[in-house]
Formats: sequence, structure tokens, C-alpha cells
Amino acid sequence: MLENIAYFILGRHPNNTCFSYNWHAIRHVRRFLKERVPNSPEKLNIADIGGGAAPYYELFRSVAGQYTVVDLELSDLPPSRKSAITQLIGSAEDIPIESNSVELVICNQVLEHVNVPAKVLSEIFRILRPGGLFLGSVPHVSPIHLEPFDFWRFTELGVDKVLKESGFSNVYVEGSGGVFSTAAFIMAMDLFLSKRIEGLPQRFHHVMSVLLSPFVGIVNLTALLADKLVGNRLRTPANLCWSAQKPDVGNK
Repeated sequence: MLENIAYFILGRHPNNTCFSYNWHAIRHVRRFLKERVPNSPEKLNIADIGGGAAPYYELFRSVAGQYTVVDLELSDLPPSRKSAITQLIGSAEDIPIESNSVELVICNQVLEHVNVPAKVLSEIFRILRPGGLFLGSVPHVSPIHLEPFDFWRFTELGVDKVLKESGFSNVYVEGSGGVFSTAAFIMAMDLFLSKRIEGLPQRFHHVMSVLLSPFVGIVNLTALLADKLVGNRLRTPANLCWSAQKPDVGNK
């Protein structure tokens, strides 16, 4: 019952409300992806690496021919997605998809959790067809989460570097706002996740999320306004999104 109340107030990922701790980061991811849905007359083979229950599928439904989610375990999909999505069990560092077989790869909030990010990017490059599009996101600033598998943080310069070193071209990296939005995000997230205790997984405090939701909403909206008034200095985004392409050998 309490969990349902929390979902009603906070929204369901990725349609979070301003009362949610990760509103600033996820609204950026959702907007970034929505703006880059390919305008394709043909249906695309899409791979969502580490996609879980495919929360961003609805954004790509109109262009998706085959939509495949690869993750370490199967997730319960909403009824509306079950017939449209193929789920494969596999690692992002060893993706069980044929080379040069997909036109679009999505990889959101995954690279910070893998052992070797460069290996994941190499695998994504392998499965993309020449000219294929790669969309993704990763935290720049974030509390530790999903322990014990939270290993890395990235800068805009770092994302650009590893993507280009992996062979991608037309790389574009975008941060998620200013320092006030980032401060609001990390404060709320730190409050809503359980205290970090070695050997115990994180838990989400549904009671606290409901009780503090008015406060979080005020802080989030105030931070958004403060960023607009002061200006985004582009130094401390909470989140980074990118687009990149596998070079089309036919155009070289």
C-alpha cells in the first residue's frame, strides 16, 4: 500500500515527478533520448544494454522493429511490452548479439557498474551496424548505489575520450544542468537510500520518500530556478548523456 502511494507521488521511472529524488537526472535522460529518436522510414533493430524492464521503450516504440534487452537477469515486463520485447540474459561485457546486427544501441546508467567500461563500449561497437547510433547516459556526481557494483564516475571529457578511443565518431556529450540541481539530486538521493553498511544491499525508504516529498519538490524546483538565474557553468552536472555513431565504412 505504502509503495503504491510512493509511486503515485513520485511517479514511475522514467516518468518521475519533481517530488522524486532523481527528477533532475532522469528528466534529462528522458528529454535527451526523446529528442534523438531516429526519424527512420524503416523499423530498426534496437538493443537496450542493461535495460532491465526497458523503461525507455515507449520513446522508441514507433521506430522499433526488434527491441532486445540484455541484462544479467530477466525483469518483469509490463503487459504492454511483453510481446514487443525480447529479453536475453548476458553481460554488457559479452553481449549475446551478432556483430553488425543492430541500428541503435541504448545503454543508460550502466557503465558505472561494470568491471571494464572500455570492454562494454567495444562490444557495443561490435554489434552496431556501420552508421548505427549509440545513445547512453552515466552519472557524473552521485551517491554510491547498487553496491557492491558501483565502481566508476565519469566526466564529460572522459566520456568523449573513451567513446572516441573505442572507434565512435560524431560524439556529443551533454551535462544535466547546473550545480544547484546537482546539489538537490545528491542530497535527496542520499536521504532516500538506506545507510551504507558493508555487506548489505541498498534499500529505498518509501516512508521517508512520502514524508519528505513536499520538501524535495520545493528543493528541486528552487534548484531549477537558481540554475536558470545564475546560469549553468557546465562544471558540475549530476548526469551525462551522449550520442555517438559507428562510422559508416561506405562513406569513407
